[in-house]
Amino acid sequence: METNLKARMLGAVATVLALALVLPNVLKDNHLDEGDTTLIPVKPETPSWVDEKQSSRVRIELNALETGSFEQKITAPEPQYALQDDPKDPNVAGDRAGLTPQGAPIAWTLQVGAFKSSKNAIELRDSLRTQGYKAYILKNGTGTYDRVYVGPMLQRAKAEHAKAELNQKTGIKNIRLRQYTPE
Repeated sequence: METNLKARMLGAVATVLALALVLPNVLKDNHLDEGDTTLIPVKPETPSWVDEKQSSRVRIELNALETGSFEQKITAPEPQYALQDDPKDPNVAGDRAGLTPQGAPIAWTLQVGAFKSSKNAIELRDSLRTQGYKAYILKNGTGTYDRVYVGPMLQRAKAEHAKAELNQKTGIKNIRLRQYTPE
C-alpha cells in the first residue's frame, strides 16, 4: 500500500505542476508556441535641426586634437586695472539681480589687488580663500600684472557689503567694485 500511495502522491504533484504551467496560457487565450511580444516604439525620425555636418566636424576636431595636428592658441582678454567703482546698471531696479540685453546675468566682483609678482597674487588669493571668500586670479596676456578678485556676486548690495567687510578685515583700501563679465 505504501508504494501505491507514493505513486498517487507523485501523480498528484505532477498534475498540479502541469496545471500551474499550462493553465495561465489557456486562460489568456495564448498558445504555447507563441512568445510574449513587447510593444517597442518605432525609432523616431531625426529632427530637422540636427546638423550631421556639425557632428562630423566636431569628431574630426577631436581626432586632430588627439593626434596633436590641430593647435589653437587661446588668449584671455586683457584685464583692466580699475581706478574707480563701476557705475550701477540702470536696467536693474534696486538690489535685485538682473540680465544684460544679451541675456547674461549681471554680476559684480571686487578687484582686491594687482601684483607684478605672481607669488604675491597667489598668496593673497589663498589667504582670502581661507577666510571663506571666493577669490580668483586673472592674468593678462602680456604678463605685467596678476589681478586678484573676489566674487562674482549677483547683487550689487552684497558686493558693496563684502567690499566694506574686506576693507575692515584686511586693511586694503583700494578695493574696486567692478561688473563681472564672464569669458
